[in-house]
Amino acid sequence: MIKLENVSLDIYGAKRRILSGIDWHIRPGENWILFGRNGSGKTKLLEVVTGYMFPTEGEVYRFGEGHLGHDIRDTRTGIGYVSSALGARFTMNETILDTVLGGIYASIGLYDEPSPGDVGRAAALIAEAGLAGREHDMMGNLSDGEKQKVMMLRALIGDPGLLVFDEPAAGLDIVAREDLLDSIRTVAGRRSIACVYVTHHVEEIIPLFDRIFILDNGSCFFSGMVAEAVEKDVLSKVFGRGIEVFGRNGRLHSSVA
Repeated sequence: MIKLENVSLDIYGAKRRILSGIDWHIRPGENWILFGRNGSGKTKLLEVVTGYMFPTEGEVYRFGEGHLGHDIRDTRTGIGYVSSALGARFTMNETILDTVLGGIYASIGLYDEPSPGDVGRAAALIAEAGLAGREHDMMGNLSDGEKQKVMMLRALIGDPGLLVFDEPAAGLDIVAREDLLDSIRTVAGRRSIACVYVTHHVEEIIPLFDRIFILDNGSCFFSGMVAEAVEKDVLSKVFGRGIEVFGRNGRLHSSVA
């Protein structure tokens, strides 16, 4: 579905290589963690995956198409995107319902008249995320965690093949984070789509995400199953410190040894 072959990326203004020799295959229905230290290249890799940056070298295939010979704007409609930065672009007096419906048209703001069927689909999604009865609440009155839920629903209503979460829990307190992760599990996890969740916190790796791609200085450090990465003590190697990763109540936790 999404395939990167020997992808490298140079930032010409900075005259340095940001990504180097990346091979990554995301198959339909697979759920991946994109993990790495701050500055490891996660954001740039995400921009390459979603088509907002083109690689200096290598090839990217999205839904069977290479980056040449087709309109990347059409391809992006198959990718749902969830991030705090995107949520901040919405006006605070827009309702939850209108924000979710805007995902059908990939617009910030609702400028088209949705069909009754679309309104019904949006309302069902809102209820599924635990926000039933709040369809007409203003975005400005929501907590940060609730806004991220709405961004997820906005991404899902377009029926994407890939759903990308770009550090969605950044800045959330522990209760809001867990509430958001539970919504991701119960709402996104019920659908037959692939998901990529970007983080540098082990505690955000819920069981829904069983695969992990770890970047280090712009290169792939590890790609495989989460359980294998834990067993091989990969995090200690990538951080250069003793990192203890342990399971408790079905979740992962970490501490510096």
